[in-house]
Amino acid sequence: MIEAFAWGLLASSGLVAGMLVGVTGRLAHRVVAAVMSVGAGVLLATATIDLTTHALEQVGVAASVASIVVGAVVFSLANAALANARDRKRCGECVAQPTEADAPGSGTSIALGTALDAIPEAAVLGISLADGAPDIALVLGLALGNVPEALSSAVGMRHAGRSFRYVAGLWSAIALGAALATAFASRALIHLGPAPIAVTEAGAAGALLAMAAETMIPEAFHGSPRFSGTLAAIGYVALLVLGAATSP
Repeated sequence: MIEAFAWGLLASSGLVAGMLVGVTGRLAHRVVAAVMSVGAGVLLATATIDLTTHALEQVGVAASVASIVVGAVVFSLANAALANARDRKRCGECVAQPTEADAPGSGTSIALGTALDAIPEAAVLGISLADGAPDIALVLGLALGNVPEALSSAVGMRHAGRSFRYVAGLWSAIALGAALATAFASRALIHLGPAPIAVTEAGAAGALLAMAAETMIPEAFHGSPRFSGTLAAIGYVALLVLGAATSP
C-alpha cells in the first residue's frame, strides 16, 4: 500500500507543478490553451491505449463498451450535479470563475470539482497497480496530464481573486488525496481476478474520457487557437513514445 501511495504521489505531483506555474507565472491564454491541448492528448491516449486495449483483450467488446459508457455516465452525472459547475474550472479568459463575494459557496464548488477531476486518474493508477507492476508510461502520462489541469484552474482562481494560500492548499490537498485514493484502490482490487480488473479499467477509461471532454478540451479549443488539434496529437504521441521507451 505504501508503494502504491508513492506511485500515486508521483503521478499527482503534476498537479502541484501545474499549480505553481499557474499562480507564479503570467501566462497568456494561448499558452494555457496550448498546454491544455497537449494534456488532453495525453489523457485520451491513456484511456484508449493503456486501458481500453487491455479491457478488450480480457473481457471482449460488449463488457468493455458497457463499462466505458457506465464510467462516462457516472462522471458526467457527478459533474452536472455540482453547483456552479460551468464556472468551476476555467482558465480565466475562457469563462471567469466567480469570486466568493459574487457567488458565495463557489469556492466549495470549485474544490469539489477539482477533487472530482482527480478521481478517474487515481482510479486508473490504482487499478493498474493492483494488476501487477507499475506501468511507468502510465504514471508519467498521468503526471504530464495533471500539469495543464492544475495550471489552467489555478490561473482562473487567481484571476477570481483567490489567495495563493487557498490555491496552493487546495491543490496540495487534492494531490495528497489522489495519492491516497490510488493506494486504497490498489488495495481494494488486488485480490480480484483479471476479468473484474479489466471491467473496472474500462469504467475508469470512460470516466477519464468524459473528464477530458468536459473539462479539458473545451478550454484547449476556446477561441479556436491555431494548431490545437496538432498539439493534442503531439500529447497522444508522447504517451506512445513513453510506452515504447519504458516497455521491457
